[in-house]
Order: sequence, then structure tokens, then C-alpha cells
Amino acid sequence: MTRPAGAGAGAPQLTEVRGVGMISKILSLLILVPLAIVLVVFSVANREAIPVSLDPIGSMPQLAFEAPLFILLMGSVIIGVVLGGIGTWLTQSHYRRKSWKRKYEVEKLRRETEENKAKLRQLQEERDRASYGQAASNSTALATSRAA
Repeated sequence: MTRPAGAGAGAPQLTEVRGVGMISKILSLLILVPLAIVLVVFSVANREAIPVSLDPIGSMPQLAFEAPLFILLMGSVIIGVVLGGIGTWLTQSHYRRKSWKRKYEVEKLRRETEENKAKLRQLQEERDRASYGQAASNSTALATSRAA
């Protein structure tokens, strides 16, 4: 068991989780290998070219082309994944901005803490010097009063 960095004796202990990486690798293999096999079989079975027209009225043959069905379907899936990723990234920009602001706020507070610790050390040293000087002057005054 380990403690977080900088944690004292009273800090809660964290348990190390082992084997999670291996399980995720096995699960991804169990999912990705059959998926790859299905994609290869689909691609081999659908090699013939099909006509695709981008003109809904059908009067412009310049907007028509032929492509294998598997390329069209896989291209559509890839475009969908990319557009979905962009949409998710844009949706989460609010959280990234909050995280960025909090990160710099934490850094600012950390710097302030270090400055305050330095000031505290300086004040404690001054207090110790003053109390040492006062104790020395008291002992000198006591010694002179006894001598008299």
C-alpha cells in the first residue's frame, strides 16, 4: 500500500490496483479481433462498385460516381466518428476551460502558500532573535544587579 506524495502518517492509504491493464487488453482483443474479421469478410464480399449520385434530381451526371460498397460504408463510419469526436470536443470546452482556470488558481494559491511560509519563517526567526536578545539582556541585568 502506498500514500499520496507529501501525505503524512495520518493520510489514508491507497491500494495499488494490479491486473486492470491486462483485463482491458484481453477485453479489447475479444472485441477487436472478431470485429476485424467481420470487417474483412464484409469488405471481400462487397468489392463490386455501386453508383452513387449526389444530385437528388438526377439531371447532373457530373455529381455521380462509382465506388465499392465497403469503401462507402467504412468512409461513412469514419466520417461519423470524426464528426462525433469534434462535437464532443466542442461540447466539453466548458469543462476544459474550467479545468484550465482551476489549474492556474491552484498554482497561484500554491505560490501564495510558499510566500506565506517564507514570511512565517522570517517572523519566527525575528521572534527567536528578539527573545534571545531579551533573555541575554535580562541575564546581563540580573548579573549586574547581583554584582552591585
